[in-house]
Amino acid sequence: MSVNRRTLIKAAGAAPLGLALPAHGRPRPPVTVRVATPFAAGHILADTALRFKELLEAETRGRLVVEVATSVLNEQTINPAMAPCEPAERVADIVLTGGQPIQDYAPAYFFFNGPYVIRDYAHFQRVWRSHLGDEARALVRTGGNLVSLGTVYRGFRQFTANRAIVTPADLAGIRLRLPPVPDWVAVWSALGAVPVQVPLTGIYEALRTGVAEASEGDLTQISSLRLFEVQSHLALTGHLVGFGLVAANACFLRDVPWPDKVRRAMRKATEWGSAFMADREAALLGELETAGMTVVTPDAAAIEAAARPAIEQLFATTWNVTTWDEVLAI
Repeated sequence: MSVNRRTLIKAAGAAPLGLALPAHGRPRPPVTVRVATPFAAGHILADTALRFKELLEAETRGRLVVEVATSVLNEQTINPAMAPCEPAERVADIVLTGGQPIQDYAPAYFFFNGPYVIRDYAHFQRVWRSHLGDEARALVRTGGNLVSLGTVYRGFRQFTANRAIVTPADLAGIRLRLPPVPDWVAVWSALGAVPVQVPLTGIYEALRTGVAEASEGDLTQISSLRLFEVQSHLALTGHLVGFGLVAANACFLRDVPWPDKVRRAMRKATEWGSAFMADREAALLGELETAGMTVVTPDAAAIEAAARPAIEQLFATTWNVTTWDEVLAI
């Protein structure tokens, strides 16, 4: 007597479609994937994490459940917290952060996140896919136990202040909030700014109280941290092509069910995030202006020229795996 497939499924007490059955016949509980970003809700990296959640849960029919945590630690502390192989000892399984993993584990390649080095995001992607990007990712994997899953365009970084920043002379003596990134400190110090190193989560308060007079960051950072409430001017210096780096703990990626689905969902999420930010950048500028910021178009070429000696010095000493000319030629 033949028995059709539906009868067999019914007889076996099968789980709903998509849920695997262990030996005792009950559905396995979903596996939780923990995703973290040091950026606040509303930042493009937080939005990309939520997009990944939507895509992966749909792709696995709920067998992988994604938990997203925003404003987790600081960029400067999140990488060591991601490294352990024991899940209970790490802050998350996947992180969406800035260029901190490169600074921590591949400092000679931090030109990827250097002022005025990269022309635009298309140029960044070409360099990232070259042997230089391959070498940087290998060092991040070896040093931090982190596997790159992609990058997200965050928009050009600009300046905020309570006065107009137009020429290099306007930077002289200004107390500029910077993260503890030595290469950035070297460049802006050479231009006469006085770096005030404040963690990401402390920017608003530092500007509100006058501990810092100015900041620099992408528009989504300025908006999500509501810096328009404590800064009156936005100068379109366009000094750095901002990118977010998505990295997974290598042990998590080895052990998680359906790692290919994780990679595919994150690839789609980062492509979505980059396209969304590219489309939104102009609108975001308008929103900041509507919120009360005075938008200033500075002499960006003059500021870049003034920064050039400091950048060339970094290539000669710190970023000495390549040259500025090689990067520009890719």
